[in-house]
Amino acid sequence: MAVRNEKNKKKWTKDGRHWYFICYYKDIYGKRKQYVSKMFKNKEIADKKQALFLLQRDHPDFTEFSVVAEAYFDYISKTKKDSTVYSYKKDYNNHIEPYFNQYYINDININVIRLWASEIDKKPIKTDYKNKIYVILCNIFDFAIKNYGLKENPAKTFGRFQEKNDKIISNKEKIRYITHEEFKEYISYVNDPLYRMFFIFAYYTGCRRGEIQALTWKEIDFENDEIEINKTLYEEVKGKVCITSTKNNQNRIIKMSKYLHDELKAYKKEVMKYSDFSEDWFIFGNTRFLPKTTIDRNKDKYFKISGVKRITMHEFRHSHVSLLINEYVRISKEKNMKVDTAKFFLMLSERMGHTIQVMMDTYMHLFPTVQDEIVDILDSLSI
Repeated sequence: MAVRNEKNKKKWTKDGRHWYFICYYKDIYGKRKQYVSKMFKNKEIADKKQALFLLQRDHPDFTEFSVVAEAYFDYISKTKKDSTVYSYKKDYNNHIEPYFNQYYINDININVIRLWASEIDKKPIKTDYKNKIYVILCNIFDFAIKNYGLKENPAKTFGRFQEKNDKIISNKEKIRYITHEEFKEYISYVNDPLYRMFFIFAYYTGCRRGEIQALTWKEIDFENDEIEINKTLYEEVKGKVCITSTKNNQNRIIKMSKYLHDELKAYKKEVMKYSDFSEDWFIFGNTRFLPKTTIDRNKDKYFKISGVKRITMHEFRHSHVSLLINEYVRISKEKNMKVDTAKFFLMLSERMGHTIQVMMDTYMHLFPTVQDEIVDILDSLSI
């Protein structure tokens, strides 16, 4: 351990800093590593920074918050999917790091968390998303407790974000979707064969965008009318693309309707005219996947042309569920059958790759209520 003066002026900073120190420390895995500091203006500053570094080394809870966060992300990258780590880092960089990068981990108390939370509350984001960010922050502090000697988690003490329960939300605002008639109007304006097939596929399967992007012809079984969903694709900001297991790490089989079967078969026939066609090709994009920005640009273009209200790609998923609910209720009434929502959501959860509880919480309000049956009873009464 020593403070050194860099003799080679070519290595000096532009503003003339040339003093630095070298120390050794052990990382969270017990491995001895060398630390070379940045340059300082004079020896006195370098001495003070070295003393602070040694204090942090011997008392880990004096470590800078950003250093702990970096170690946390390095740790979870060994067990979690790349897409999950990327998502966490993105939220951390946007909503956590700017507020805590000047703090040491042991200096962050509930008052600091309260100030951070008040800033997050000002952002036009949903409470669920705020709590997703909150969980990342909690995880970093839990990691610091296990690996840096921190005594308590101030984020957990402060608690999660709460939504005011006096906000009036109509059923129509809970989820957005387009009806079958609206979809038929929309798709009638899509004149590009690639995008026409893409949006038909999204509407009639309810697959997530990343799952559709990652699909290859190998996953389509026309003989049994089955689609195997076994992976998803995500794109990072800098253009990196990763294909990983599905969101919940579970493969699922989706049955095709006759209409989807015929449309997809006809589309494949056209694609197979390419001399280098391969079953390994992406269904949408051939040798290269179809990018998210290109999908969204074309989606919105056809919504504008058609005059149908614009929805997101995720809301195509909502639209698929709405379509199935409407058809299930219609067919049940025609056959004089009881509408069994429990059975329906059991079948739908397997198709959509969600738990039954999530499906019920999200879509139950789309079913006709028992009020109709109650009114029938009342109407049968006479005075």
